Amino acid sequence: MMLRLLLLLALIGITVGVSDWLRDLQEDLRRVPAAAAPRVPDFAFTDVLLTMMGVDGAPKYRIEAPRMVHFPLDDRSVLTSPDVWFFRDDGPPVELRAERARVTAMGERIWLPGAVDIERPPYGRRARLDVITRDVTVFPDPELARTGAPVRAISGAQRLEGVGMRLDLAAGTLHLRSRVRGRYVP
Repeated sequence: MMLRLLLLLALIGITVGVSDWLRDLQEDLRRVPAAAAPRVPDFAFTDVLLTMMGVDGAPKYRIEAPRMVHFPLDDRSVLTSPDVWFFRDDGPPVELRAERARVTAMGERIWLPGAVDIERPPYGRRARLDVITRDVTVFPDPELARTGAPVRAISGAQRLEGVGMRLDLAAGTLHLRSRVRGRYVP
């Protein structure tokens, strides 16, 4: 009989202890800030200048922006009004200007949502190339830029319009994907 009473008291004590521990744990979890919230940045910079170098030590591309905010959940950065320059061995850098940019953690993809202006300055016998489009995705490692949006390209007296684009930033070649119309004046 005494053994049953002791067992019952021990069981009640364990139940009360576990209940108290669970209540404390619940309160602690409520007090933890939502650090993993996707809309909460962990740091921000102003007047940003990032230069990515190639394996040979030469600059591969550069991003300049008045503001950059980093989000820890998916380890991405958001830049305001970025200018992106891709350096080339055989000519001047190609510049991309956008309203904003989202850069993935390792920099393997740069997404430029909204209006995007692309400029390749004149060099050698090539005229200046201006490309006006939107929603461009840039892949820095293969040095490619793509979009499925309408594209307008102007180079000297030549005018091209189409939907979708693939721009090889290393070679400086532009491929329009569909509904291409052009005007060439020699």
